[in-house]
Amino acid sequence: MDGSFLITGGLGFIGSWVAKQLIAEGASFVSTDRSEEDGGPGELVFGQVLTPEERAKVDLRPGNIKDAAFLEKLIAESGATHIIHLAGYQTPDCAADPAEGARVNVVGTIEVFEAVRRLRAKGDDRVRNVVYASSAAVAGPPSDYDSPLLDETPHRPRSQYGVFKLADEGCARVFWQDHGIASVGLRPFVVYGVGREIGLTSSPTKAVRAAVAGESYVVPLTGMTNYNYVADVASCFVGAARSHEEGTLALNLPGEVASIRDFLDVIERVLPEAAGKLSCEGPEIPIAWDLDGTGLDRLLQSKLGGLPRTTVEDGIRKTAEHFRRIDQG
Repeated sequence: MDGSFLITGGLGFIGSWVAKQLIAEGASFVSTDRSEEDGGPGELVFGQVLTPEERAKVDLRPGNIKDAAFLEKLIAESGATHIIHLAGYQTPDCAADPAEGARVNVVGTIEVFEAVRRLRAKGDDRVRNVVYASSAAVAGPPSDYDSPLLDETPHRPRSQYGVFKLADEGCARVFWQDHGIASVGLRPFVVYGVGREIGLTSSPTKAVRAAVAGESYVVPLTGMTNYNYVADVASCFVGAARSHEEGTLALNLPGEVASIRDFLDVIERVLPEAAGKLSCEGPEIPIAWDLDGTGLDRLLQSKLGGLPRTTVEDGIRKTAEHFRRIDQG
């Protein structure tokens, strides 16, 4: 396999799916996340996404990305050639405590780049790039734009979370400019699939879970949005790490566009027993959904043949089947 990986936020939603892909490939990787005692997520999501056999193959090293000494030592000992940086707080946590959100989402990201810089200064230049989670939340609402959003479209986010992610993109750009650390920031939107437990846009996944359980559910959002099946997102992070070693990029990660109601209709088509039990109400997501994905599609051509695109119907079906397997033990 092409290189080895370090995953931060490895017990989280996307981190668990990245680990699942790397295990399937037989790739070398180390995963890190905060311990439960340090306020970490525990293994709830990790345990849902990975089988017991897969979990046994994960080299998990607990720690906090705000701890510069821990991070530098971890990167050096892991032997990683690629860092997939996913550790961070979601929109509600950033809104509730913006200062801590900035310490984790911005300063934590800077600490990752700084650790790579310090190691290079000591002669350890194994890390080829950092691929980090930005977000479609860097964008403002659709009313801010006259055309599809290009990768380089200027943005004015409407949430602390979006502001922090936009800051990460700027910091990454300067680390390339000043220190030659290559990076890619990926901007997924509504990422859904087993393990999506928290965040502003976790409710579509919760609707699938409710449908499988035979329960009613109200999604507290309406309007159009852009859906990314999580396995596609994991593939994009791994593929980007293997495809980019010069410069800095911040790229849209578009999926399938549909309204919240349309998504629920597809759930009811895949799971007819859920008919009439799913609804949506509330505000529209204040993020523009018309994303141009040309840049990421081009980047991934050599490794993945382009941007992976699981349809909403197929993604819902896979998610429902996965939930059923969990329920069956």
